Order: sequence, then structure tokens, then C-alpha cells
Amino acid sequence: MHFTIVSYTFPPSREIGGRRWAKFSQHLRREGHTVTVVCADQKAEPGWYEREFPGIDVVSLPPKYPEWMGGYTRNIKEKLSYFAVSRLYKPLTRKNIFDRGFNWKQTMLGALEAIHRRKPIDILVTTGGPFSIMEYGTAFRKKHPGVKYIVDLRDPWTTGVLYGIPSMSPAKKAYQEAQERRTIEGCDLFCYPTESMGDKLAQQYPAQAHKLYLLPHAYDPEKFPAGKTATTREGFIYGGTIYFGLEEWFKKLDRIVKANPDTGFQWDVFTGTPYPLIDAGFANGKVRMHPLIPEEKLFLKVQEAAAYLVFFPESERDLISTKFYEIVYSGTPILYIGADGLVADFITGNKLGVHVHPDRMEEELPPYLNGDIPFEPGYFDVSRYSFAKVTRAFLERISQLNHDG
Repeated sequence: MHFTIVSYTFPPSREIGGRRWAKFSQHLRREGHTVTVVCADQKAEPGWYEREFPGIDVVSLPPKYPEWMGGYTRNIKEKLSYFAVSRLYKPLTRKNIFDRGFNWKQTMLGALEAIHRRKPIDILVTTGGPFSIMEYGTAFRKKHPGVKYIVDLRDPWTTGVLYGIPSMSPAKKAYQEAQERRTIEGCDLFCYPTESMGDKLAQQYPAQAHKLYLLPHAYDPEKFPAGKTATTREGFIYGGTIYFGLEEWFKKLDRIVKANPDTGFQWDVFTGTPYPLIDAGFANGKVRMHPLIPEEKLFLKVQEAAAYLVFFPESERDLISTKFYEIVYSGTPILYIGADGLVADFITGNKLGVHVHPDRMEEELPPYLNGDIPFEPGYFDVSRYSFAKVTRAFLERISQLNHDG
């Protein structure tokens, strides 16, 4: 089959959304399928895609969304432009200007038509956010009814907290809800990465429940060869985004570590997130900040750590991301600080580590500062979440679509 995958973000960008379908595209290719990827221009060096994604045709399109719309303006011209769009244009349009695809429709559909002429598309996949591109896919499918259309919703859309959705006016929120409804009605399969998202979608769209499919986040064991686990493990580690809304919890950590100076606590954080709160004096210097490093190198460091310490805000309490499967594969215990939810249940229910609620940090965290985290290796079968197995199950579900016509 010819799969065409539309992922606005794609490597060399390090954003999670691009990474998810970068991996799936490679595994679909390994299963013998033709794969074309459509993405916004990621400024890859010449020859980079041919080297990193051999056999996959990557079509890179103008993003049609200026970087300064993210709020990071570099000069007066960009500041004035941001003010004009966010304050003057925003009230005049029903579109969500913080959805990076809101002005990408003709660019995307034009590219899909050109791809379809060269080699007919059998399976079209769009992934969001940005959410708008998923609705654009319904327009292509309507014009080409022989194409099977699969939507991958990575984050909650109308019930989510991202992309300015909660602060929208009732009229704009209704427009988003109509887009979401048209998308799920116009596709053949509506995928999501967590059970909690699927439960909400089934309640919202009971007539479309037969289309819902859990396509979980997965990990790639080939990126992290076994047999290199350190004989001794020391300290805590974290790699990835530092989320907003964690300041008060980090301040608690600072006080707790300073009140327990002899535990041997040390935390190495590898992130691309600027975070001034964690400075040289934070927690008596026991937290060291590092820039992001390639995942293969980070994984080896995870294998050398006593435990993986992760803080998640309320908004992420149900996010079972790829990160967790990679950590489990490494044999590294997890110390999770965050609200009750699917993440907490996943860690404690599968004997992967410890959950400490932020409200109970002062009482429950000190005994674990030495890195001694309860963990039962082998209790949880992480192999079923490898990209190879998840991809094969996905293909089996698609074969049912083709069988049903």
C-alpha cells in the first residue's frame, strides 16, 4: 500500500509529534509499504532525509506560519506583527490563530494532489495538533473516496488545554467543535494514544465509536541496544521538556533536599527548556542542568542512573508517553511526582516505581532521595509496546478497513 503521512512537524525537529510518525513511517516501510511524508519545512540539510529516512519520500512544504506567532519575537517588526495578528486579526476570524496549520490548507491539499497523481494514495494519515490539518484531510478524502483516511489525534482537541482552546469565545469554540465533528465523521479510523482520550471520544461521538482505535506511543529497542546496563547505578536523571506549572513543586523539592543534606541526592536534567528557577544554588547545587543530547546517549545515561525522576503537571497526568516505555526497557525505576491519574496508576500498578503526590512531598519524598526506588523487573511486558509490534497491530486493523470496503 502507498501510505501518505501528513505530520506538520517532522525531524530534524525534536518535537514529540514529529518523532511519533517518524518512527511509524520507518516501520511501515520495513513492512514493505511505500511511504510518503508531507511536513512543514524543517530546514534539513541537503541529503539529510535520504540518509536518515532511506526509501521514504519526504515532501517539505512552506510552513505558512511565522515563528514569531509562538510569542517569541526577536525585533520590533515581529512584535508589531504579533500584536496585529493576535489583537486585531484574531477577533475577525473563526480560525484558531495558534493552530499552526490554520493557513496551510491549500498548500497541503495541493501537495497531496500532486503525490496522488504520481502514485495513487491508498492510505492517508494526518496527525495533530495542529488540528486543522486533520479536517483538511477530510476534503481530500471527499474528493478521492477510494482513499482510506486515518486521523491520529495526539492531544485532546476541543476538550484540551493547548492551542488556546480553553480561552476561546463560545462562537470560536463551537467552530472548533464543528471541525472536530466533521473530521471524525469524514475519516475511516480515528486514532488516539491513551485510553482516557478514547473514553472521552466515545462519550462525545457514540455513533462513531466503531472508528476509534488506540494507537499507543511506542519505543524502538533498536535505538537502545541491550547489554550495556551499568553494573552500578547512581543518582537521578531526567530527559525532555520541563513543563509549565511546576514552579511550586520544584520549590518544595529545593526545601526538602536542603533539609536532608546527607541523602546523596543528585539529579541530572537534560532539557532544551530554559528554566531560570533551577540555578547553581538550587537544592544546594544537587541539580545539574544539561543541554539535550542524542537519544542514544541519553538512554545510556538512563541505564546508569539509580532512578528516573519526573514531574508532570495536572494537564499531563494521563500521558503515557514513549518516554515511559523506554525507561522501563532500560530497567530503570521511576520516581513520579504528579497528580493521581493514568501515569500514577501505570507506574504503581505495574511495579515500575513510586508515585508521590505533590501535596505529600514533604512526608513521602525524603526516604527516596537516596535513589532506592522499589521496582520489580520483568513484571511489566514492555515488548508489546515496541514500534514493530504496534505497527503490525495497526496494519491488521487497516486490513479490516480494506476488507470491509
